[in-house]
Amino acid sequence: MKTLLMAGAAGALLTLSGCAQPPVSAITTGRLDCPETKGQLTRVSAAEDGQSCRYRTADGADMELRLVPVEGGPKATLERLEAQLASVAATQPASATEASATAESSETAALAASTLAQAEADVAGEDAASVRAPGTKIDAGPESVNITLPGLKIDASEDQARVKIGPINIDASEDGATVRIYREVRLRGESLSRERRGVRATYILADGRQASGATYVGLEAGGPKTGPLVVAIVSAATEGEEAEILDDIQDLVRENGGV
Repeated sequence: MKTLLMAGAAGALLTLSGCAQPPVSAITTGRLDCPETKGQLTRVSAAEDGQSCRYRTADGADMELRLVPVEGGPKATLERLEAQLASVAATQPASATEASATAESSETAALAASTLAQAEADVAGEDAASVRAPGTKIDAGPESVNITLPGLKIDASEDQARVKIGPINIDASEDGATVRIYREVRLRGESLSRERRGVRATYILADGRQASGATYVGLEAGGPKTGPLVVAIVSAATEGEEAEILDDIQDLVRENGGV
């Protein structure tokens, strides 16, 4: 009898989970939820069809939230948006704050310099050092270092570093830094599901090439792999403000994207 009761309870749980409605989000309603304010962000406009809205901060950072259909898969869709952002940043004229932006961009090369310095210390005057082990590959010389470990890859020279840690990719040089994060996630309400049907992604291009002293362009995205994706396009952000508004942007994306 006890076994029958347990089996019946398990069956009821499965039935309920199968009938459960997904949490309300822009994915289920087809319209973005754009509150008047969100932390540091203040809404300045919203499209009547609910497909986009714009926010601004007190310091002038601008963010547009969009519902973007998936074409060719989520990665291909995001790569097209990244290419558009990179193109816009590259064509912006230099501003009066170019010297300050260049100084800040140079700091992003610190990762390459510090990694290389450690490699030089390790070789201690030798021409090169090499280590091979299961899952491990290290090649270090006086001007470069290449490290491959489970979940970690670093390629560094005197003025450039490429770092991969799990889903995080960082490309830093004296000209700036590019950060990409892409990971598969469970949709909201599916925490017990074995399948990860959602994605979250971050892209930041920090190079100081935008006008008006801006330091980066980027995007934050989230939603089901089949789409649509909720994408926040950050077209300008002033120095020191990025970290403050990032949490607000991520909250908007996650709430609307159901991730």
